[in-house]
Amino acid sequence: MMEFPSLLGGERSLLAVMTLLRQCYEFYLFAPGHGPLADHIKTTGLNHIPFNFRNEQGIRRSDEELLDELHPVLAKIDCSLVHGNSVSMARFLGRHREHFSQPVTSHLRDIMNLSAKAIQDISRLDRLIAVSAATATSYRKQGVDSNRVEVVYNGIDTDSFLQDSPMNMHQELNLPCSVRFAVTVGQIGLRKGHDVLIGAIPQIAESQPDWHYLIIGERHSTKAESRLHVERMLQRLKESGNDHRVHWLGYRNDVARLIDQADLLIHPSRQEPFGRVLLEAASLGKAIIATDVGGTSEMLVHRKSAWLIPPGDAAAIEESCLKLMADPGLRTRLGNEAKQRINERFSTEKSARDLASIWERFL
Repeated sequence: MMEFPSLLGGERSLLAVMTLLRQCYEFYLFAPGHGPLADHIKTTGLNHIPFNFRNEQGIRRSDEELLDELHPVLAKIDCSLVHGNSVSMARFLGRHREHFSQPVTSHLRDIMNLSAKAIQDISRLDRLIAVSAATATSYRKQGVDSNRVEVVYNGIDTDSFLQDSPMNMHQELNLPCSVRFAVTVGQIGLRKGHDVLIGAIPQIAESQPDWHYLIIGERHSTKAESRLHVERMLQRLKESGNDHRVHWLGYRNDVARLIDQADLLIHPSRQEPFGRVLLEAASLGKAIIATDVGGTSEMLVHRKSAWLIPPGDAAAIEESCLKLMADPGLRTRLGNEAKQRINERFSTEKSARDLASIWERFL
């Protein structure tokens, strides 16, 4: 079950696993009927049952209304197990665990503080699947039974996401071939730390004028503080005279190609359970600067397969960018080590095997 129509890392990861496991299981995806997620499901050939947890105004429908619509469909397809793909789905399923005769599991893809009632709700599920040890530890500390949480890392395979269509960002942005690109991918918001990177760019640009920055992602929040957050970043860039170096590309469905065009990925997130964009960049052999938060250090090793820095530290971003931008040999070494590590430890096949092993215990 997937609540939102967006096609984010968690959705991509689970769909890739389901595609691999389709010979063993028949999947029915309860997900919004329109949007990027629905469009992507069509390409997988998996069964899609349009199911909207929110109305046309984006307001969450009542639990009673959702259950009344859900149960007849589950009975018709003779469902053997129900799985949620997020913390919000885990909470919904846990609140109504007694209404499901099937085993119920869910992914935990975010690190967040929950109320005591929410912890009680998700603890009613048969199994909670955390995407990193850091994520699992977060919920165990909040009171979830340790035996009820297991870790299954997201996986990645380059062939599964790297498209064949040609691209030339220098032509697209009308920039000379001498320009090098650093790319940052993620929703535009406080948690992703774009403001920390923006704060460091004026200092970096003084000694590395040939570098430009691709910002991929959009602002989903409609809150006034989120709008102000973006406005402040834009104003800061304009005042420093560096707004021409930063290219806000918004939502793109060719993220892997954009990463492949870059020489460096900068991931300044303040929190990251287990970022798919890091998996993608590493799998493509790209040098990575990332904040050492959440499950990132479980994926990448400082100075060996990435350059890890503290969160919220513009000086650390500046220092690491200057070091890597000036040293192509270091970028190559980090990228090669990252690619080898990801291919050996974090394949989609391994993720599928581990997830299937958990489901089999309840089927």
